[in-house]
Amino acid sequence: MIIKYLQIEWLKLKNYKTFIRLASLYFILLLLILSSVKILLSWMASAGAEFEGISPDIIPFYNFPDVWQNLTYLASYLKFFLAFIVIISVTNEYSYRTIRQNIIDGMSPTEFLIAKQTMIVAFSLFNMLVIWLSGTLMGLFYGSGFSFSLYMMDMEFLLAHFLELLTFLNLAMLISVLFKKAGFAIIGLCFYAIFLEPALVGILNYKFDDHWLITLFPINAVNNLIEIPFHRYVFMEIQDFIKVSSALIAIAWLIISIGLNYILIAKRDIN
Repeated sequence: MIIKYLQIEWLKLKNYKTFIRLASLYFILLLLILSSVKILLSWMASAGAEFEGISPDIIPFYNFPDVWQNLTYLASYLKFFLAFIVIISVTNEYSYRTIRQNIIDGMSPTEFLIAKQTMIVAFSLFNMLVIWLSGTLMGLFYGSGFSFSLYMMDMEFLLAHFLELLTFLNLAMLISVLFKKAGFAIIGLCFYAIFLEPALVGILNYKFDDHWLITLFPINAVNNLIEIPFHRYVFMEIQDFIKVSSALIAIAWLIISIGLNYILIAKRDIN
């Protein structure tokens, strides 16, 4: 059944040029970012750059187990590309009335939602596998050595990245269902994620100094799953683990967004 839903989503997207371009650009950028850090650090060293007196080319970026947090953190910056693909996929259902046709053909709102969820899970899973494969290869080629125990250590960052994408893409789907138009949905997502929520977080931080409410904001919740890891290379303390509270908040937003998506889809297209 899951394969059938994936085939339906693929048939809807495979001939859509914008999807092909966005997906191609996303995975090219993802592979470039994951694999080019060593080259970038060597170039910075040759240009005379230093971090607190440390030459960039000796930074063990791809060493196990640090590689998992480093790569998942970098890859998180590209999640907007996947969100745009989800937005296009959902809003096209309204623009071309395929959602109405699916319902007429006997697909229930639940099945429609499951079909979209299989697409989101497939994107997230494939992305996680690309990072795992890239981290393994880069670690073997550029790391300082291989130890199975170190290799397996901190792999929870891959799962955290998977959860980050699942939650973020479902939030993107929620905005798509609300706006129904790709342009409005993309602008709405970017405005909220880049300007509105950071502004609200900044105000709360200014007035109340690290108020607990800040951790509950949806974008803040997904971004908090994997903290910035690079300060460790200048001997600063970092958070090199996944907080249980951060994971629970992200899971809560995932459940909320899926529930709201179902309610909106069922209300607008069945009743």
